[in-house]
Amino acid sequence: MQTLQYDSALKLLKGLVSIDSRSFVSNLEIADLISNELSNWELEFIDYLDNRGVKKRNIVAHNPASVSALAFAGHLDTVPDTGWTRNPFELVIEGGRIAGLGTTDMKGPIAAFITATKSLDPVAQPILVFTADEEAGKQGVREVVARSEILNRLKPPTCFVVAEPTDLGLVRGHRVDIQFIAHAKGIQAHSSTGKGKNANISLVPFLSDLRDLHLRLRRDVALHDIQYDPPFCDLNFVIDNYGAFPNTTVGLATCLVKFRYSKSFDPEFVMKEIRDSASAHGVELTIKMEAPPPELDKRHSLVTAAERILGCCACVSGLGTEASEYSKLAPCLIYGPGHIECAHMPTEYIEEEQFYRSMETFRNLALHLV
Repeated sequence: MQTLQYDSALKLLKGLVSIDSRSFVSNLEIADLISNELSNWELEFIDYLDNRGVKKRNIVAHNPASVSALAFAGHLDTVPDTGWTRNPFELVIEGGRIAGLGTTDMKGPIAAFITATKSLDPVAQPILVFTADEEAGKQGVREVVARSEILNRLKPPTCFVVAEPTDLGLVRGHRVDIQFIAHAKGIQAHSSTGKGKNANISLVPFLSDLRDLHLRLRRDVALHDIQYDPPFCDLNFVIDNYGAFPNTTVGLATCLVKFRYSKSFDPEFVMKEIRDSASAHGVELTIKMEAPPPELDKRHSLVTAAERILGCCACVSGLGTEASEYSKLAPCLIYGPGHIECAHMPTEYIEEEQFYRSMETFRNLALHLV
């Protein structure tokens, strides 16, 4: 691609990074930037209020002249700027790295596929999808999948390429998660009075059952999926006493659990054991499930075609993406520049070489995949 297009991509990335689109703020400003970038396209806005009443906007964009059945997809939100010691919204280029909040996850990939798409003949330009709140529960993509007229009726794609950072490797599937929210209730009081009831007393035996399940998932090879690294399904949990001091009898204790599993794993027994434990110990339990794992067979025609185009072998990954939701509409591949290890770090960056090279590979996917 020409230097002019490289410069255009870098300018777009600079603009995207300069806008605060952390998940807890409105994304209307960054959505406006995307809309202006695609001003000659047909734009479908799918707006909603998040669970805090903050207005969010998703965009589905397509060129009416295009006959492409491919869609490129990305999320506009970022994680918080925790740990940053410099301005996270300022793009800095140094030592072959382009640094700033969201450069890898995933404003860099978005700038690359927008620039690549705009460089194509209009007849070959893919649909472009931009969502909110991927980092905070994926409400945005669920709204898109449920409500988009373009994706559901007017121009249903036959494949989504979700442009998460994969180090320019091709991912054909990944794990998804089930979230469990467990509340144990007590009576808050000054601990010296003996009149309180510590909520942790109910939570501790529930946690003991979680520990046993956690260890069994790791140790029992019959429960492993050797396609993945690590092969075991992860059961991770954190505990919240809401800032209670040791001189306070805890009135509410919460355990947040995330269980990740792959397509070959039936999660029903894990759900049953956690439900049964909660019931036995008087713990209130809420379960939130994602869509099923979006894993294509290694012999799937889209997988083999993408492997030929990109010159690499497809793999599976432990990371979660919006592909689990888009798979309700069409098969998905995950591909993009950037290292996942750089995401969510206070030194987040994308390598210049990968950023620029991805524009050519996105073009090739658009021209030859479907």
